[in-house]
Amino acid sequence: MTTPITTDLVVYNQGINIDIESIAPTRGFDTEAYDVANMTITATVESPSEATYRLVLAADIEAGTSAIARVVSGTKENFKNPAEFKRIVKKDAEIIRPILAKAGIALDPAIDEKKQLEAHAAQYKVADLKIPAGRQVLRIHASQVLLPVGGDPRKYRFVMYAPQLSLAPAGNVRLGATVVFPLDFNGTIDAPLVEAMPNQPTANVVAGSETPVLVGAQQAYGWAFQADPKITFTYAYPA
Repeated sequence: MTTPITTDLVVYNQGINIDIESIAPTRGFDTEAYDVANMTITATVESPSEATYRLVLAADIEAGTSAIARVVSGTKENFKNPAEFKRIVKKDAEIIRPILAKAGIALDPAIDEKKQLEAHAAQYKVADLKIPAGRQVLRIHASQVLLPVGGDPRKYRFVMYAPQLSLAPAGNVRLGATVVFPLDFNGTIDAPLVEAMPNQPTANVVAGSETPVLVGAQQAYGWAFQADPKITFTYAYPA
């Protein structure tokens, strides 16, 4: 029997920090241009007992995403043994159902269900991480290749979830999110789209806004939430 994806690991606080690597200009915006989004997630979670959890990460397999998760609290052995996020094989595509439900993604009744599940599963990776009992701190490192939007090598988009889809916020949890663009980035950044997750209240912004600030000479965005937002960034380089 295939191990189900964890969707209810209690999280007390979480920070997501993303920095954008500007690769496309160095390639002259050619037909194989891309950018990279590097993400570090740090989360304090509660494990009722020592167990292996199957964590999920939104990760476009076709674009290319590499990621690991580790327990940074606990023992040296925990720290030295990260879990690698791996693609979901087609025969196990069924395990993505609860994640689609949590992300508010409905299947189309007019299209073959099996093929839809396989297509959706290709947008995520899973990692089996052993977490000791009690309150623990997890860290996930991920790098995702961003492909051009609509074939335009000057336009890119990425989506972040806060919290991650395997985590379940407890009480008045604070969910932090920051995005930093490259030094002296001269492109256009659309206003970030902040949306509530399905069956959740409107994202409660405790701090921050959709207006960037300068950190040195870098444009940066930051928020603290008490609900489960989905944030979409779209940006473009000048012609």
